[in-house]
Amino acid sequence: MRAKRAKAYKKVMQFYQQNFGFREPYQILVSPDFILEGVAKNIDVAKALEEAVGGKVRLLITFCGICDVRKDGPHRGEAIKQTKAFEKRRCQHKTPIAASDCISEIMGESNKHNYCIAAQDDALRLKMRQIAGVPIMHVSHSVVVLEHIPKRAKELLKEKEQATRELSELEQKMLKTVKTEAREAKAAAIPQRQRKKMRAKGPNPLSVKKPKKANANAAKQTPKAGAKRSLETQDGSAAPTAKKEKTA
Repeated sequence: MRAKRAKAYKKVMQFYQQNFGFREPYQILVSPDFILEGVAKNIDVAKALEEAVGGKVRLLITFCGICDVRKDGPHRGEAIKQTKAFEKRRCQHKTPIAASDCISEIMGESNKHNYCIAAQDDALRLKMRQIAGVPIMHVSHSVVVLEHIPKRAKELLKEKEQATRELSELEQKMLKTVKTEAREAKAAAIPQRQRKKMRAKGPNPLSVKKPKKANANAAKQTPKAGAKRSLETQDGSAAPTAKKEKTA
């Protein structure tokens, strides 16, 4: 198998693993027409299916499918030989019916057992595409082909994503009540702080003019004229001598 094809098949199986719960070993319901076509193209069916899904497999065939393989045909012997390695999947048919009808009954409407399908019947494959989550394989030009993800599977996945995002009315109401209760509990747990009384503040010290200290000191140090005269008269020496010199 080419690397590009193997990479594409790996992405397809990862999609089924992540969204529909597929796990190894993958259970594959094999239709008798797929076995006969594989034998006609010289394909080892078990090995080719393992390569297609990229992992271990459990090959299953129904009682009705075994009856179809045993019918007369050009590759009857080799087909019977390969089906001996398959596990027998029980079906409710005591008298065998067409293998495609038997497989569609087992699959049902939801593929709850996570089966993969290997079939050549176009009608059966078209029916399986309408069921979300069914990996489908068929033989084309001597190669086992794993089909792309069906449109129905992608649509179902989008519906699931939207359903998970959207909350119901009851859930929205419950969410609101839980939020309000949480807020109330948080508010009750925090103690209420007492407001401080506002006090009148003084003037801004930067806006008040500073006192002129230098002028005040100078005024204190220099005595006034009246004070100087009073000091001279208290001594009594200078004034009387001046008068005596004049009389002489």
